[in-house]
Amino acid sequence: MTDCWANIMGRGSAHSLHLHPQAAISGTYYVSTPRGSAGLKLEDPRLSRFMAAPMRRAGARRELRPHVSYPARAGQVILFESWLRHEVPAGGSARQRVSLSFNYHWR
Repeated sequence: MTDCWANIMGRGSAHSLHLHPQAAISGTYYVSTPRGSAGLKLEDPRLSRFMAAPMRRAGARRELRPHVSYPARAGQVILFESWLRHEVPAGGSARQRVSLSFNYHWR
């Protein structure tokens, strides 16, 4: 593990779409996730290649959606490849959502 940081997000806090350059694997450990906390939203990496593709239906199978969201659950760890764009949408909880995020680099 090469980087580690804490995220404390109150009502309306969001973390916009981004990726983690220079890292191989990234992850988040959820410490506290009150009801209404936002989860992790991952973008389909093929999205930019679908310029002329038909619209995707709202009820499409998970593998056909432009984004996939994983709920924030205390005690859970989510790992993903660092080049995958992701975000945390604004949460609606009056209490703070607390998580620890981290990167692994190849050394």
